[in-house]
Amino acid sequence: MFTTPFWPAADSYHIHMMDIPLPDSLSPAVLDLIHQATRLADAANHIHPVATRTGTTLLQSVEEKLSIICFKLAREFTDPDTRKALQLRADVLSDPRTAGELLPQIAGLDEQELVQGIGYMSTWVGKSRAQHYSAWFGLPNRGLQEVSDVVDDLFSDNLAWLQRHIDARLIALPGCRYKIVDLFAIAGEANSYPKHFAYFFPEDEGVKYAPQKRTIVFANTYLNLFERFARTQASLLGWQQNVIPESSICARHLIAWFRGHDLGHSIVIEKMRFGSLSKQDRWGSMVIQEALADVFGLLMCLTEDTRQALQLDETHQLRVFLLEMLRYLRRGPCDYPDAGAAYIQLKWLTEHQCLYWNGTHYEVDLAAVKPALTALASAMTCSVLQGDTGKAGEFLQRYSPHHQREEAAMLLNRLGKTVDMIEYDQKIKGFLL
Repeated sequence: MFTTPFWPAADSYHIHMMDIPLPDSLSPAVLDLIHQATRLADAANHIHPVATRTGTTLLQSVEEKLSIICFKLAREFTDPDTRKALQLRADVLSDPRTAGELLPQIAGLDEQELVQGIGYMSTWVGKSRAQHYSAWFGLPNRGLQEVSDVVDDLFSDNLAWLQRHIDARLIALPGCRYKIVDLFAIAGEANSYPKHFAYFFPEDEGVKYAPQKRTIVFANTYLNLFERFARTQASLLGWQQNVIPESSICARHLIAWFRGHDLGHSIVIEKMRFGSLSKQDRWGSMVIQEALADVFGLLMCLTEDTRQALQLDETHQLRVFLLEMLRYLRRGPCDYPDAGAAYIQLKWLTEHQCLYWNGTHYEVDLAAVKPALTALASAMTCSVLQGDTGKAGEFLQRYSPHHQREEAAMLLNRLGKTVDMIEYDQKIKGFLL
């Protein structure tokens, strides 16, 4: 088990093993090379702190070996973009000075056989504030990629829906592409706790203002988090397990909402930026941006066009949303911006009588949730996207947990803080050619 300190701290943790089998589609030669790459990436992550202090050339030697592995891997595939991505990665590993030019080129590709990331990368504030060495490999998930692509295709129509129902001035800034994969090998800091299911490349690799960007989503990790932790919270909402659909159906609803969430981050009112609010209340700014993306994303999944195109069920979508809201909130509303966003949503839904705590669980009025969240989107748009920091501050004072720490602590005590973590059982780690 690859271990680093957990964050946030807790007295104890519950570890759940997630099985990651060997892919049937890859040859033994490819699996052996990837096995070697994960071992080298683990070594590089351990060597990096020493190399930073002493300037040792050992890390350079490891990267040269990783570069050779990427060149060898490129010869094992026929898909042009898979080959190109591996060749570019090899070039970056052999000469890190090329990263600024070549990493955006990798982000612009659409690999059909293998997707990978190797090198220095970060995750989120609080887990890895600096970059650390990692490597991961995944297979494209074509079924869920299609779900994401349909959400993209319908974005202009769904934005028009938001303009009609929320604010006519809403516009969309340029976003980034999605690549949905099933993870089968991971090493280095990316394999530490808590497990992360999305990377923003090449931003997480240190190239912030790249002309080409994309989000890599580990679909199997995301679904596992839902199945292990969100689904099991059904009793907190007074539901029996059988009202939650089977895993494959949940996966489609999750990816549709998550892609909607990401597109939701791009929705603003012209000339409004979050810089002024961040100077006034940085944490509040991050929390409200996540809340806006959550609600915009969900509302776009609930339009008739989206539901028909993807065969999504509104009841299933709302149940998945509420379960995920609780899963995020229970991680600590004052510890993560997305958990703080979940707190805002829960408080709003409670005030609008969609949720009522009866002493043992929440009673849910599902029919009232969509209208209430439409009203929340309007309220956040009027108070935040208008660019009026005074109104934004008033909203955050009333709804953001970092301004209501005592109430947030009482809520977390009622629901119970999540101390569940997944650990990967990677069959690639024991692979021998």
